[in-house]
Order: sequence, then structure tokens, then C-alpha cells
Amino acid sequence: TVLTESAYRLALITYLVSALLALGLFNIWLLRGRSAALKLLLTLPLAALLLTPAYIQPGAETLAPALVVLAFQWLSQGPEAAEHALRPLVLFTGVALGVGVLLAGILILRARRARAPDPALDLSAEP
Repeated sequence: TVLTESAYRLALITYLVSALLALGLFNIWLLRGRSAALKLLLTLPLAALLLTPAYIQPGAETLAPALVVLAFQWLSQGPEAAEHALRPLVLFTGVALGVGVLLAGILILRARRARAPDPALDLSAEP
């Protein structure tokens, strides 16, 4: 079976929309009521896992989700055949985790500052 250009685009768009919906539902169902810092810390790496593209095999011109390529190549041909999909997946997931940690840290620090009382407004202190 030959995959036409329009079928290929439709498949990628379907996967993209499904992955974004999964991320949204993950946030709604599992992270409801959690802090924005935790949501960022978990959602960014998950988004990288779901949305990182990779070529279906070395030298190919067709892209697919790296997680799917990794799974199929690993199971059908072994770990060596999956390395080309593993590299970008690890890179983008690592970067997303780093950005998530950085943003979560910033949000936590901002929240602590917002909760800390302002000493200039403390009327109980003696002049």
C-alpha cells in the first residue's frame, strides 16, 4: 500500500490533534487543582515525548512521531535500529524537562514572594 501525500498529512494532523487533546485531558483530569509549577513540570516533558518527530528510518524523507518510530524500530529490528529516533526524543524531552524545572522554580519563587508579608506595611513594629 502506498501512502499518498494527502493521507500522510491527514495522519500527521490526526496524530497532532490527538496528542494535544491527550495533553489537555491529562491536565484536566490528573492535574486538576495542582499548581501551575507542577503542571509545567509534568506537561512539558510529556508534550516532548508525544510531539517530537523523527524519520521513520535513517535516510528516509518521511517523518513520524519519534515515540512511535522508536517503539516499532526497537521491537521489530532491535535497539540499534531505533537510535535515530531515540536521540531527538531524549534531546527534546531533556530540554523540555529543563525548561519545566526552570519555569516551575520561577513560579514557586514568585508565589513565595507574593505570600511573604511586606515589612514596610507592618504597623506593629516599633520605629
